[in-house]
Amino acid sequence: MDFTFSEAEETYREKARAWLRAHVPQWWKDAGAQEFGDEDAMFDGIRRWHQELYDAGYVGVTWPVAYGGQGIGHVENALLQEELVLGDAPPTTNGLGIGLCGPAIIHHGSEAQKKRFLRPMLRAEEMWCQGYSEPGAGSDLANLRTTAELRSDRYVVNGQKIWTSMAHRADWIFCLVRTDPKADKHEGIGFLLIDMKTPGIEVAPLVQMTGGRGFSQCFFKDVEVPAANLIGAPTQGWQIANTVLGYERGASTLSRYAGYRREFEQLISDARRTRRTRDGVYRQRIAQAAVELEVLRLNSLRSLSALAQGHKPGPESSLQKLYYSEMGHRLARLGNDLEGAFGQLARKSHRSPEGGRWAQRLLQSRGPLIFAGTSEIQRNIISERVLGLPRR
Repeated sequence: MDFTFSEAEETYREKARAWLRAHVPQWWKDAGAQEFGDEDAMFDGIRRWHQELYDAGYVGVTWPVAYGGQGIGHVENALLQEELVLGDAPPTTNGLGIGLCGPAIIHHGSEAQKKRFLRPMLRAEEMWCQGYSEPGAGSDLANLRTTAELRSDRYVVNGQKIWTSMAHRADWIFCLVRTDPKADKHEGIGFLLIDMKTPGIEVAPLVQMTGGRGFSQCFFKDVEVPAANLIGAPTQGWQIANTVLGYERGASTLSRYAGYRREFEQLISDARRTRRTRDGVYRQRIAQAAVELEVLRLNSLRSLSALAQGHKPGPESSLQKLYYSEMGHRLARLGNDLEGAFGQLARKSHRSPEGGRWAQRLLQSRGPLIFAGTSEIQRNIISERVLGLPRR
């Protein structure tokens, strides 16, 4: 594991930092880099920012040049993602497409599929969402029941997906569907790309406990999809899904560290303001948070080193996912506890400390404990596939 960066890598970081310093949009600065801004209200601005980043060569850094990427290494990409956080830049968009579906197409798609989908995906000209979870298939994803029946040159899709992030904004959805109901549940699954404008698709938003509406239910009734939109073989979906989940669970490690580092610095400031640093118990919890943050940094560098050496994300990415989600939840709870009884107030309350920042973060911190596989699922994967322990 290498803890240092080469001169060329540091030069790339400095170049990205200088560009960001000159180009972070004024509308974002005027909004005070809103951490909990309305996603829909800011969507158009964030999309324009994303496309400006792409045109400058700062989106799709590791992707092949032939499909709109930059063909640069994983280390440079990690440094760029870290600088985006440290530079208080607006977030990018289309993360589900670029971070999950894109790698699946690159690894398993046909040449025609790569040329059709990858460049518009990178530039956020076409927005994507993910169709994995169902009411009866979340953690046990192989229990999915949405069917895709091949009829001539088309699949006819029927079923339901849930917790579909940004479905109301999406042009396309990448779906796991049951192509062979008679096969073993892990074997009879396909990976299908579906145009969200196809007749028979209904999107119903869900309100989260944070007040956000980013999740939706998606219903499919006799939805006809060209067979050419299937990635890989008709029963290769589970293998492709594991490729995608490996990227999702281990992605953006340094940027996550940078984000949590920023939160920790705010926590220290709040602790001093509330004089909680006089309390021995809180001092111990703050020290523990500092240690956990450093462990996250070192694990991030370990994951980055493996990627830089050409290793694809495998089951060990569950270590990183389990750690950052549990650590992030503990950090948010500590920040909220520092506010005392006022920490229970909602973000919109005029008496909520720091604009309800920690209360909102605490609510949001429960999401990573569930998405991309619950913490319980991650522990099972680690025990069986990383440590080689027997199944109970």
